[in-house]
Order: sequence, then structure tokens, then C-alpha cells
Amino acid sequence: MTIWNSLVSSITGSEAGPKPPFSPSDFRQPRRVKEGYLWGESFIMPRGCTIRDMSPLTAEIVLWHDDLKPHLLARPLKLFSSLDGKEADCVMASRQGNLISVRFTSALRAPTRRYP
Repeated sequence: MTIWNSLVSSITGSEAGPKPPFSPSDFRQPRRVKEGYLWGESFIMPRGCTIRDMSPLTAEIVLWHDDLKPHLLARPLKLFSSLDGKEADCVMASRQGNLISVRFTSALRAPTRRYP
């Protein structure tokens, strides 16, 4: 009789049997957007940013304020990830407005300075 109930419930849409053990929300994609700070030796203060698509070699950064001059970004930078609490040295690879692509020159490590 249970086969008949499951067959009828699949056709009519009514729930006659037990719920499945998993739901689609159990298989969500990992969060790829992180908050962080971009720091350079010539900056007055760290610049807040959103880190998108961070890989072991590169990262894509969206600056919250587009007030940095290009010559400040041409120097070595440090990228701090608030979620991980780690920092890495990097250089700018390309820039389009407030979207910056950076290439890492060191591995992630404990931060060398305090960030807000």
C-alpha cells in the first residue's frame, strides 16, 4: 500500500509520505564576497573594500570610495580580509573605476598592523 500512496502523492502533489532528509538550502554555494581593507604605505588610512572571487593568486576588489589616485595604487599594497583575519601583500594588475584586480606577491598571514 505504501507504493500506491507514494505514487498517488507524486501525481497529485499532496504529501502522503515522509519528507526527504535534505533540502535545497543544505547545498548552497559558499559565500565568495568578503569585506576587507586595502592598505598602501602612502595611504593616510586603510580603504574599505569588498573582496570578490579571491583565489590563491589573484583577487577582485571593489573599493567603497573611488578617491584613490592611480599613482598610489601603482605601489605595493596589502589586502586584509576581515572574515579570515589575514593579510597578504599584492600589486595592482588592472583597474576599471572602483573595480581593482590584484595579484598576490605573498601568502596569507597574520596582519602586520591593526585595521578598523
